[in-house]
Amino acid sequence: MGVRGALLAAALLLPVVPEPVAAQEVSDSLRQVIQERLERLTRGVGDSTGLRPDTLAGRRDEAGQSQDSLLLALLELPGYGLTQYRSNGARFDPRMRIWELLGDDNTDAVLIRDGRELAADTVIFDDNTGRLVTYGDEANYQPETGNEIVAQRLIFDLNEDRGTATDARTEMGALSGSWIVHGDFPWVGQDLSYGQDLMFTSCPDSVPHYHFVATNAKLSQSGMLIARNVFLHFGDVPVFWLPFLAQSTEQGRRSGLLPVRFSVNDIVRTSDSYSRRVSNIGYYWAISEYADAQVGLDWWSGNYTGINGALQYRWLRMGQTGRAEFRQFWRENGGSELAFNTNYGWEISERTRVSVRASYASSSSFVRQNSFDPREVTQSIDSDGGFDRRFDWGQLSLGGNRRQFLSDDRVEMTLPTLSLSLSTIQLFRAPPNRARFYNNLTVSASARGSRSIRDLPAQDLAENPFSFGLADTENWRGTVSGTVSAGALSISQNVNYGRNSTLDVPAGYFDPASTTAMAGIGSVADLQRPAFFPGALLEGGSFNADELTWSTTINYQRTLVGSTTITPHVSLSGRSVNSDTLSVGDGFVAAPTRVAIGAQLKSDIYGFYRGGSVRHKVSPSFDYAFTPRTEPTDIQASLFGPRGAQPRNELRIGLNQTIEARVGDAPTDSAAEQGPADREAGPRRLPQSRKVMVLAWRTSAVTYDFEQAGELGHYTRGFADNLTIQNQFSSDLLRGLNVSIDTDIFDDSEVTAMGGQRRFSPFVSSMNLSFSLNNRSGLMTWLGGLG
Repeated sequence: MGVRGALLAAALLLPVVPEPVAAQEVSDSLRQVIQERLERLTRGVGDSTGLRPDTLAGRRDEAGQSQDSLLLALLELPGYGLTQYRSNGARFDPRMRIWELLGDDNTDAVLIRDGRELAADTVIFDDNTGRLVTYGDEANYQPETGNEIVAQRLIFDLNEDRGTATDARTEMGALSGSWIVHGDFPWVGQDLSYGQDLMFTSCPDSVPHYHFVATNAKLSQSGMLIARNVFLHFGDVPVFWLPFLAQSTEQGRRSGLLPVRFSVNDIVRTSDSYSRRVSNIGYYWAISEYADAQVGLDWWSGNYTGINGALQYRWLRMGQTGRAEFRQFWRENGGSELAFNTNYGWEISERTRVSVRASYASSSSFVRQNSFDPREVTQSIDSDGGFDRRFDWGQLSLGGNRRQFLSDDRVEMTLPTLSLSLSTIQLFRAPPNRARFYNNLTVSASARGSRSIRDLPAQDLAENPFSFGLADTENWRGTVSGTVSAGALSISQNVNYGRNSTLDVPAGYFDPASTTAMAGIGSVADLQRPAFFPGALLEGGSFNADELTWSTTINYQRTLVGSTTITPHVSLSGRSVNSDTLSVGDGFVAAPTRVAIGAQLKSDIYGFYRGGSVRHKVSPSFDYAFTPRTEPTDIQASLFGPRGAQPRNELRIGLNQTIEARVGDAPTDSAAEQGPADREAGPRRLPQSRKVMVLAWRTSAVTYDFEQAGELGHYTRGFADNLTIQNQFSSDLLRGLNVSIDTDIFDDSEVTAMGGQRRFSPFVSSMNLSFSLNNRSGLMTWLGGLG
């Protein structure tokens, strides 16, 4: 409630009766007599025995007071209102018809009516002139709802139905924030209010860092503030001047004109080459409490004229929320462009949800040239949608996404993406003390499939030869996995299928007479690489390469000491490939089945500092696997090379580190804080300190093959080709910060397929940093604590 509402409400503090003074005197005297009588009648009677007080006396007193029919009848009389007076003294001059409430140095005169309170050193009401005036250093008015208003003097004229406030100070909500307003209001009426030398700021400090000053201001009943001669001050220095300012001060949704956006240069051009731009000329329509819409006009001289609109709705009862935006542009030189965005969410039930987010732009270059939004210029136009359904037996997800990159007009789409995961099933249930090896058996399974397309700008074959890297592609992926666990023993099965298609390959691109050296299959990581071998693809079209891999692993985990575990494992794996240019075989050709035997060791090592308040945790892991030699067929040897059958003796090392700190309040007296224990609830628990992750450091695993190093003649060849180690850093102190650093370890410029020595030359190949802040971030919480 603003100053205008405060003065109008202050007048309501007076008794609402045909003859205010006389009626109030009768009402107050009658009420005083009734209260004295009730006090005598409801006085508690002492117990004659003097042993114990009557415990029901208080209840009978409360019941008698709340159910007094005479007092209730007086309060319900029509034409009267309950007004409370609290002061050091009161005077009434019947001849001058002036009524005064007097305070003293310690207490103010107070009037309370209908939850509203007015306090001042002295309150005077002149019935002849109809004016209510406060005197003293300051007057305080507290409305029923809203912020307190403090003024040097409040004056209200009942005859003219207007008020005056000098040196008034209050807070008001506007522009999605809280603003402190200070100034004089010589006229406050029902329809219009006028202010002079108003200062308003959103800085809560006693000496604000910045504030606005308006020489004259007018506030309408609809909540529109119009001010002229407005200055922006930083401290005491004026830095900006506006001839006028028009803004609505009301909060909430309401229909009305949109605020027009333009700059000073759009009014007065400083150069003939400057293009004026005026935007947001439109109307906002509050359709209902659950929906709204707006439409606006944009004009940029010499460039385009556009219309933009938006529709937003939120129907919580139906579980639907959404927003749709569109933009239509007409170029000055002819042609038009269209762009739209939409979001839709529907919670059909607790188990079913549908979500859609779509974006489209007919011209990416037009967006780059005309948008001032850095997110639109540097990022991509994304669209995605999904359907999720949770059943008693599992969960089904169906979705897709599309990304339109603004930098190179590249489009990537994944449609559909299907995921099905079955709930874990427990078989042969039995209590732990009677369970055998086959009891409490758990079975879980999942499946996932996707289709992805990459659409690049068409290649100019007249200028440059065809390139596989710049061609459109289509990829299919499918995965099925399952796990059976019985205590420490687990058996897992995994099957992966992938199909890579390169589209629009020109005819005669592959020369059947050319030969390509067969690249053998190296370490375990090489099994995941798609491979094709040039052959005879004489007709143009799509080039397809299929790959099928499978693996079965048996693990048995045992705990050694504390969190140290060892897991022996045996695995079988296989691979089959097929390609349109496969020079050997017909259809899928399977690689030799490989058997691997090994064990994995994991442990946690702790270090404590500063009396145990800081903990450093190091979690190393060692995974060793040995794969014996196999005897491939001639087709397998020619297709997969010698490395596909040679033995492997691999060691995989991983390392993760965390530093945690215990954070809590200052130590207090535990005995005083705990207090006496409740006999039924037991002893109270001491307050637990909060743990903060100061640093989390995750390092990618490194694999070393002893057999490969011996075969190629140097210890550095035991590492995988193009070895890259990735380090990721995160912290709870900066929860939105994530840092990832990729480091290339060796220089492979002198390495050949037959051998060669690598040179140790660490080089940071890439660094990714993402950062986001919100009100829950540790940095913002720390900054807030400084205030």
